Amino acid sequence: MSNSRQKLSPISLLVILCIAQMLAMAGFANFAVLLNELSTQWALSSTQAGWISGIYFAGYVVAVPFLVGLTDVVDARRIYLFGLLCGIVGSVGFGLFADGFLSAMVFRFLAGISLAGTYMPGLQILNDRLKEGDRQKALPWYLSAFSLGTAASYYFTGLAGAALPWSDAFLLAGAAQIACLLLVYFTIAEKLPEQSNRSDRHPLDFRPVFKNRTALAYIWGYTGHTYELFAYRAWIVAFLLFAAGASGTAVSRETVAGCAALFSLLGMPASLIGAHISLRRDRRQTISVVMVLSVIAGVTLGFIGALPFVFVLLLAGLYSVFIMSDSAALTGGVVAAAREGERGATLATHSVLGFSGGFLGPLVVGLVLDAGAGPESIVGWGSAYIATAAGSGVALIGIRWLLRHQRF
Repeated sequence: MSNSRQKLSPISLLVILCIAQMLAMAGFANFAVLLNELSTQWALSSTQAGWISGIYFAGYVVAVPFLVGLTDVVDARRIYLFGLLCGIVGSVGFGLFADGFLSAMVFRFLAGISLAGTYMPGLQILNDRLKEGDRQKALPWYLSAFSLGTAASYYFTGLAGAALPWSDAFLLAGAAQIACLLLVYFTIAEKLPEQSNRSDRHPLDFRPVFKNRTALAYIWGYTGHTYELFAYRAWIVAFLLFAAGASGTAVSRETVAGCAALFSLLGMPASLIGAHISLRRDRRQTISVVMVLSVIAGVTLGFIGALPFVFVLLLAGLYSVFIMSDSAALTGGVVAAAREGERGATLATHSVLGFSGGFLGPLVVGLVLDAGAGPESIVGWGSAYIATAAGSGVALIGIRWLLRHQRF
């Protein structure tokens, strides 16, 4: 198999994996963009909508220890292809068969397994095929492709939702994932992890990771970051629609989805710049400044919903930039701190704990909205965004404590 494909240059491999990540994430924002429509059609409460948003990340958390942990001994390309198959079933199944809360939960859970099988395994494809210097250069670009994939999913779901039945948006996502499967299968050759990097540790034994204090600090930070990021992305369309109505601004759902896509797209340069600064300056200090700015923007955003819509858009976009500015810096810190033979286990732990935050974030916001003043009030959204910004606050406290005697 490996002899039938020409060896790719580092740049070619990076470009292919970035394109593949965008295609693999085609269904990422489907439910977030269509949340209001499906909540009305299926009579969902905010808590139920939060569960459907969060179960995506629960699927990720359940699967990622196995799928990423195995990349220490199994070619990550095989894991990636399996993840895509799960995504195809999740997207197509939702479009054809989802008709309420429980069925939606099942198919979004499968979609989350797909993300577990593609995002970090894609990074491992790079790790296994690139030298250390090329790896450090490529890592921020690959991680930033997550923002491109998110932005594309928001934008094209908004377009599809405006022109087609909601089910077709999920079917189109499945078609994109099929294209991704073909791209990866026919362009990237198989390559087993280097035998010299293997250890006697079982690939699913993650205990050594918890003895690596530096890696654990950045994993903790990533958990808070992911909690905040996916709480923001799961509810931003609903919040902007509320803010538009509260300020008397007439905007369509596809326009709001386009704004959400733009905010996600801004995350790519933000993540790259944050990673660049953290490599040349103190990583801990860079992350700390970014998290403080995120907390300030987050606790403010919900309470300005009735101001002129342009001000809401500006702060919402700025908040997205702050949230994403420490993303690659945090993951870069984890990769740099991972020990030889434990990189897959370290990334698996990073993903499990990180995306546990991603599961909790949307759900906590839904619970806050239902328990408080609700999604039709400034106080309700103000409380929701305080809960969102708590991710950076808790992450910052943990990082500073774990790295208090170190400079990384």
